[in-house]
Amino acid sequence: MLGASRELSPAFIDARVVREALPAQPQGWVFVADSDGTTITAGLLWEESEGRAIAGFIGAVGAPEAMAQLYAVAGHAWLSAGLATHAFVVPSVDRPLADRLVDLSFGREETYAVRPLLDGGGPRVAGGVHVERTGVERLDDVTELGNLLARHHEGSPVFDRHSNEFYAGLPDTYRSAIVEQDARLLLASRGGRSVGLLMWRPGPPYAVYDERSAEMILLAVHPDARGSQVGRTLVSAAMRDMASFGHTAAIADWRTTNLEASGFWPAQGFLAIANRYVRTVPARPTDG
Repeated sequence: MLGASRELSPAFIDARVVREALPAQPQGWVFVADSDGTTITAGLLWEESEGRAIAGFIGAVGAPEAMAQLYAVAGHAWLSAGLATHAFVVPSVDRPLADRLVDLSFGREETYAVRPLLDGGGPRVAGGVHVERTGVERLDDVTELGNLLARHHEGSPVFDRHSNEFYAGLPDTYRSAIVEQDARLLLASRGGRSVGLLMWRPGPPYAVYDERSAEMILLAVHPDARGSQVGRTLVSAAMRDMASFGHTAAIADWRTTNLEASGFWPAQGFLAIANRYVRTVPARPTDG
């Protein structure tokens, strides 16, 4: 399946790199076009994550109609295993596969984007906002702002529902990112009050980025401070921070139903390179 996705990092011509990027125990199927079994026209590798069946960048490649036939097999197996939500991550250049997924009742849920840091992260934004690098000692501020972002995601038109367990686990989640995942935390303040935060970390070996990428994993701005350059100032500071550590690209992702984020990230120079398409099968008896 190597080379089937035109936006794969050059590193992914190495089978070892591909294997390291896959789940520990990937499951999947291949579609063989001819009777002697020598021509493979599509492949589907998937993993279970948070109650979903997810096929990723290098796990769902091939002819769209062959992929549809593979999904007919996979969808039945996923539903039988209790996985009613199915997801495909598709490079943005693969419009035929994206269109075929829409035909199969999938909808676009998430956008993944990248911005090169060849300019060192760009010029500093002058907005009267103070940004400082901090750590777990400001965990209360991080949790409060992260909670506000999650509540925003629950509203219209995002409708991303979270459980009480999600909110109760925020402190441990953020602490783990900072302590165990080498995440950097930037906190924005105005008039002595915390009004925004951005958390980033060195990027893992994604299929579309090289090993020097860095990932924006959390950007939250207090509702009272939105529209006052806080988010833009944090992103600008984070990109310069990334560049200072030798990173060459910044990664961001957002829900497509988050209207503010969908306008914000492209305005900061981020180019969409992939999308996640999701379908949740209504509750009903399985066939057969």
